[in-house]
Amino acid sequence: MISKQVTDKTVKKPEKPPNVFQAEFITGAVNAQGFPPENLPETAFAGRSNVGKSSLLNRLLGRRKLARVSKTPGRTREINFFLINQCWSFVDLPGYGFARIQKQKREVWDRSIGGYFSTRRNLRGVILLLDLRRGVTDLDRALMEHLATQGVSYLPVATKIDKLRANPRRQAIKALTLTLQKTPGFSILPVVPVSALTGEGIPLLWSRIESLLAVDQESPSSA
Repeated sequence: MISKQVTDKTVKKPEKPPNVFQAEFITGAVNAQGFPPENLPETAFAGRSNVGKSSLLNRLLGRRKLARVSKTPGRTREINFFLINQCWSFVDLPGYGFARIQKQKREVWDRSIGGYFSTRRNLRGVILLLDLRRGVTDLDRALMEHLATQGVSYLPVATKIDKLRANPRRQAIKALTLTLQKTPGFSILPVVPVSALTGEGIPLLWSRIESLLAVDQESPSSA
């Protein structure tokens, strides 16, 4: 049976997940000089502009406005750090690849993200968000290759699954998985399909994130 697409009446309000007791904004920075101390295990969230990164963070943390959701994709420029339960850090990286952003600004963002990956010794891995409807783009692949050169593992997460009906969704997840299996780097499969709108897949994603944060930094996982 093909599931119906989500309507406004079926959208659930964000609930405070059992995994999160405290979540607070620490700081925003554009370079390493502004980054907080590296005293906690850290995972970063990366993805193209308009992939739904801030919305997903808010859903994960049971908040509505902790991570800023911009009406203009690509507007957020800072790397934002959040303290979770006094024991982890979540990092919201600027979105990449939005066509309307000037080339000079894109280059500044690329340098700032590159500096983050090369300097954070407490980084346990990256949550790589991919719009399920679009699959892996050239810019996504470029980021994966960069992560591979830095020895950083990444967990692929398919966002906006509520936009697809059941059969196309299954086909898209299968195609995405096949693409990732052929991509060099430390990809932690299987893909986690989620919806920030409905909350579907959030418990599974939390479980995978907790496992990632527990991984020894010296031994990135791959599959």
